[in-house]
Parts: sequence; structure tokens; C-alpha cells
Amino acid sequence: MTRVIFASVFAVGALAAASAQASSPGAWAEFNQRVTRSCVAASGYRNARPSPIIGFDDRVGKVAVLVSDRSRGSNNAKLCLYDK
Repeated sequence: MTRVIFASVFAVGALAAASAQASSPGAWAEFNQRVTRSCVAASGYRNARPSPIIGFDDRVGKVAVLVSDRSRGSNNAKLCLYDK
């Protein structure tokens, strides 16, 4: 009987820990906004157009954004790597 109770308590604790580490949709939206703003500012382009954020495996710890210059006649773009 003791083993069954311990296993149940352990399983509930593991599930609670896993859910505590998951990010909410609001946290992801805030992160995406912070990444986009930082990369656009770092590019130095007055008419910057950021690409969608490209995520890598969590072990890499970075995301990427390609920021293009929308100025007339410009073909410039910069790759921004953002540390998570």
C-alpha cells in the first residue's frame, strides 16, 4: 500500500514540475516582441522589416531573425541571433 501511495505522489509531483516549466502564450508573445524590437533596433535600418522568428533546438539557446532594409533600391539584410 505504501508503494502505491508513494508512486502516486511522485507522479503528481513530476507533472506539477513539468507544467511549471512550460511558458504561457502571453510569455511567448512578450518574448517574440522583445526579440523583434531588439533585432530591428540592432539592425540600424530606418525602414526595417523583420522576418518571422526562427527557433532552434533548446540546446542551442538562440533564435534568429532576418531583418531586411525596405528602403527604396536597397537589397540589404542582416541576420540577428538572439540569446534566449
